[in-house]
Amino acid sequence: MQFDKQTVRQALLTGEEALFAYSLPTWEDFPTLPLYMDQVIYLLNGYLSLTPGREEGTIVTPAMINNYVKLKIIPPPVKKRYGRVHLAYLVMVCVLKQSISIGDIKKLLPVALPEEEVRASYAAFVRAGMEVKADFSRAMRQAAAPVLAADGPPVTDLIFRTAVAANLFRLTTQQMVILSASGRDGPGDK
Repeated sequence: MQFDKQTVRQALLTGEEALFAYSLPTWEDFPTLPLYMDQVIYLLNGYLSLTPGREEGTIVTPAMINNYVKLKIIPPPVKKRYGRVHLAYLVMVCVLKQSISIGDIKKLLPVALPEEEVRASYAAFVRAGMEVKADFSRAMRQAAAPVLAADGPPVTDLIFRTAVAANLFRLTTQQMVILSASGRDGPGDK
């Protein structure tokens, strides 16, 4: 496979700009009034879209939210309305499901937590996201530098490195979820 290194360099720079423009909403960013499903969908698709202008409705759907309620991954709505607790759970679930199973998410985020514990867990989640974003950017620049050099290895080397790194992170995450389920070090534990 042949890649134009200048095109790859530009794509990495554009990706890094999008990454830094993106941030998860804080608890305070969530509306204080309860929302109906269509409002939740609109907000979540905006919150979770890494790419500005992404087609609306493609990240979260009503069916997904209804399934999360049925599976007891998120609390049920109150009179068909969703509050901050629901939004926090939904943001965490939607991000986490990209790398771990719904069953593992259910172990990590017990559904019956009091609001203050959900708020604290969500704040820790957002904080971790900000820290990882900075670490990821540094690591990507370091991994890409030799490949993007004129006499460097082919771009496929960077693809292989990022694919292997993604797999190692996923496997490590799965192992930590297993250990966490046995020793409990998550929301709701004192």
